[in-house]
Amino acid sequence: MIAKRYFTIITFLFPTLLFAQQTIQGKVVDQNGNKLLSVSVGILNSKLSATTNENGEYRINNVPKGEHQLVAYFVGYKKQTLTVTIQKDQNIQQNFTLEENTRELQQVEIIGVENESYNNAYTFSATRTGTMIKDAPLSISTVTKELILDQQAYYLGDVVRNVSGVNQYTIYNDFTVRGYRNQDGQLVNGLKTAFNFWTQPIIGLYERVEVIKGPASALFANTNPGGTINFVTKKPLTVQQGSATVSAGSFNTYKANVDVTGPLTKNEKVLYRLNAGYQTTDGFRDNMGGESFYIAPSVSYIQNENTRFNVDVVYMQNNTKLDRGKPNYEGSTDLNQTPITLSTSQPGDYLKLNNLYTTFSWNQKITDWLSFNSSYMMFRSTGELAEHRTNGKYITPSVLEMRYVERDEYENADNITNYFVSKFNTGKVGHTVMVGFDYSSKTYDKNERQARGEADGVPDFDLDNPQYGNSNPNDYYYDPNRSIQMGAGSYTQNHTMGFYIQEQLDYKKWHLLMGVRQEYYKDVRIENGEKVSKDQNALLPRFGLTYELTNTINLYGTYTEGFQPQDYKMNASQNGGPFDPRKSNMWETGAKGEFFDGKLSATASVYMITVNNILVQDPNDVDKLIQRGEEQSKGFELELNGQITPALSISTNYAFNNATITASDNPEEVGRQKENAPKHQAGFWTKYDFQRGTLRGLGIGFGGQYVGDRFTNNPELVLPDYMLWDMAVYYNIGAFRVSANIKNLTNETYYVGGYNYDRVFPGMPRNFTLGLTVKF
Repeated sequence: MIAKRYFTIITFLFPTLLFAQQTIQGKVVDQNGNKLLSVSVGILNSKLSATTNENGEYRINNVPKGEHQLVAYFVGYKKQTLTVTIQKDQNIQQNFTLEENTRELQQVEIIGVENESYNNAYTFSATRTGTMIKDAPLSISTVTKELILDQQAYYLGDVVRNVSGVNQYTIYNDFTVRGYRNQDGQLVNGLKTAFNFWTQPIIGLYERVEVIKGPASALFANTNPGGTINFVTKKPLTVQQGSATVSAGSFNTYKANVDVTGPLTKNEKVLYRLNAGYQTTDGFRDNMGGESFYIAPSVSYIQNENTRFNVDVVYMQNNTKLDRGKPNYEGSTDLNQTPITLSTSQPGDYLKLNNLYTTFSWNQKITDWLSFNSSYMMFRSTGELAEHRTNGKYITPSVLEMRYVERDEYENADNITNYFVSKFNTGKVGHTVMVGFDYSSKTYDKNERQARGEADGVPDFDLDNPQYGNSNPNDYYYDPNRSIQMGAGSYTQNHTMGFYIQEQLDYKKWHLLMGVRQEYYKDVRIENGEKVSKDQNALLPRFGLTYELTNTINLYGTYTEGFQPQDYKMNASQNGGPFDPRKSNMWETGAKGEFFDGKLSATASVYMITVNNILVQDPNDVDKLIQRGEEQSKGFELELNGQITPALSISTNYAFNNATITASDNPEEVGRQKENAPKHQAGFWTKYDFQRGTLRGLGIGFGGQYVGDRFTNNPELVLPDYMLWDMAVYYNIGAFRVSANIKNLTNETYYVGGYNYDRVFPGMPRNFTLGLTVKF
């Protein structure tokens, strides 16, 4: 009924489509003659395409006269390109037989993606075996590079608005997923990172951003109970192509990036890809702004159909200031009494961050039924900080005590994963068995000195009369008891090692996933000049079942357990540690569907997550943490992504999340909604591309985001809900694309997150971006 309704609307609006006569149609099957569903068939260098139905059939209407390159593409099969010539009023029958492609569906994802859509049909990281998302018994959200481009997104925070159940906790690399704070632990290509907390990752170099919902410890060891964010880097392609974009926008913001790829050798055994980008901005906050850039080369070596290597190198730099949020009057819930531009940063403050990581991947097909996969990532992160910030105390309701901090930080992560995948059949049952081992370590160290309050020479900050540049940090007194030297009280390290086995059974319409992981974790800290260590082990099961209700709709259910030792920095005694690890479990059930010939995907899920031993800030000491007994998150999520018609693309989501405190030493907070965890949130984005007539080449995008009210660390301070509206206009002419994006159309004043009266984080006011892209 839905498909017929949209067909009626399109027919009414565009009656000229009824008179075009040239048509290409046919059937797509595999080597055994089996019909293939959801295969993309299209004409190169055009927007004309179709997707096969349950009978393996496709049909492309309105094909111009002349010679065309017709291509059929599906993950896990070799792409096939055929030349066809069509005359006026001619209908052509063109069938395809696709061969399975071991280069395409690797257990380690080291192949580029050529298709362009808001919809992503497969996942590697969630199972490590290359699985169609509709067959995976868990909720997986994806934001593709096409949606990132259309929204002109730059940081991770610009992206997660397209994912159900995810919102910003602060403006840092700090998000809430299904009610649980995710401060770190993000993955790149399924490997652990050490991204800086104070700025969000730049996302222009990634193919897509995935959020694997729920505890994923059975695969990735210590992970967030609400979900894991995974970045998939852009990989080399076998076709030579490139694009470059420049843009300018509000607050003196200027950006440029380039993306080029292709073969380095004639036999296409060596491929390359290079992504690079730069941004400079003044920002909308006082004494903020800065610049950032990244460069990301990637090389793949395809020795033969059985052996493949890939190397990724990424370097990111961010030179800015640490934004500690907007201060407000003590005890006042009217956050608009101070302007959203107000900050406590001084002109001489700075924040200089560097991320460098290198990934090596190797995929080896040993036999027709056995393959081996190995990946190693070396991640290095450094930071230099000088900042003026509040000290968590008010002298009067309008005057805050301040502190000054200078800090050098060093953090690294090394991890390696090795696993075998075996695919075989026993009778009518298909098996995909994975057996693996991984090891990772993280190290953190720092130098730091602090001066606090007027007693140390740091001036107070008066909200009624803010002063900037009225003091010199060289004149402050730095208490030696608050100074930290590298390796002397700040050094922390952890090691985690795991063995795991996973089985995926396929029998008729049933898909069963079972897995278990044995985890060994060791934390090492410097306490009073001596090394102190703690060992923690966990056995982590995972179980999921999928049933194919129809050709387009699957039902699924899953149970999984999570384990997350507290961050080694947080575990230090200076923060109140050591603390017990977070332990979690999740029950989830839902349905997944593919509609409009597989071009539109939908997921509906219901879940319950229970977590013990949550770390929260001590309300009586801003520098300390305390451990809470138990929290529970119950919710419902809905997502739709893809195309309704060749011209109309959509990405929409809704989440209801009742995340509450269920056990605590403080009886007053039991039953209260968790901090920065809205009960309701929703988002949508839709784009329409005119494909005929005088408006051909024009595209219009429109969207919105709603986030409900949220508690902060102070139970009296509640952040109000907000609704944002965005729009965009695109025009494509030849190889060029001109775009204009306007965000926060109504100039809404809103807050993405907050801690207390002295630190809330305002969102960006109305802003625009004009961009020019050229493809070559």
